[in-house]
Amino acid sequence: MSATRLDIAAVDGTPIAAWVEGRGPAMVMVHGSIADHTTFAPFVGVLREHLTTYAMDRRGFGATPDVEDYTIDVDFADVAAVVDAVAARTGRPVTLWGHSYGANCAMGGAARTRNISHLILYEPSLGLPYPPGSIERIEAALARGDHDAAIVAVLVEILEMTGEEVDALRADPLWPVRLAAAATIPRECRTEQDWAYRPGQFDTITAPTLMLAGSASVPAVAQATERAAAAIPDARIHVLHGHGHFAHKTDPEMVTRLVRAFNAS
Repeated sequence: MSATRLDIAAVDGTPIAAWVEGRGPAMVMVHGSIADHTTFAPFVGVLREHLTTYAMDRRGFGATPDVEDYTIDVDFADVAAVVDAVAARTGRPVTLWGHSYGANCAMGGAARTRNISHLILYEPSLGLPYPPGSIERIEAALARGDHDAAIVAVLVEILEMTGEEVDALRADPLWPVRLAAAATIPRECRTEQDWAYRPGQFDTITAPTLMLAGSASVPAVAQATERAAAAIPDARIHVLHGHGHFAHKTDPEMVTRLVRAFNAS
């Protein structure tokens, strides 16, 4: 079973690429930083037996063109446009899934559409603090053309990965995709760091909302997830014991069971 590409027009007319695979009810998927839709491949490999996945490429990633003046509002609008198009295509509201920075985008998109039946956010990162000088070090690495060093700075300084974990990611076929997307890192880091929640900003989200949080994730990421949950009416947090930031990769069967159970609730 191979994925097919669906291009969906954004508000400004840009074609947002979404990769469609599987059978059953629709789930729109939003990837995080330094990746494109292919980061979900192991997860989609399990989900496709139960759901039709629409894994989108965000601006500047994969097959979707970048935008000249990026703000996260562009991502919010793009997610809502994809959700609305998929809902029109299928004739019913969809499940929306977002991981990490993609969970931020999914949260903002969910506030702009009524076509979501269930919202699942895995460790959104708005308001995530960065160590002093870390974003500047990333920018300096990019300025000298060292995309590898820029990515490693995020993995080590922010996610506190070990050398072995970084080496494992380097060995992954997705690493060249990460290198290609490295230029987007500073703008997303600054968006996260500078974010401030406004009262009522996400009160328009009416879909049942499930937050996923890894018990092994760093405290700053856990705290960001808690702030996001507090901003959405009736959102609840489910802790993934023994997992960190990438359980959908390390145990896609378990996360798929959670998704299916939540969708059935």
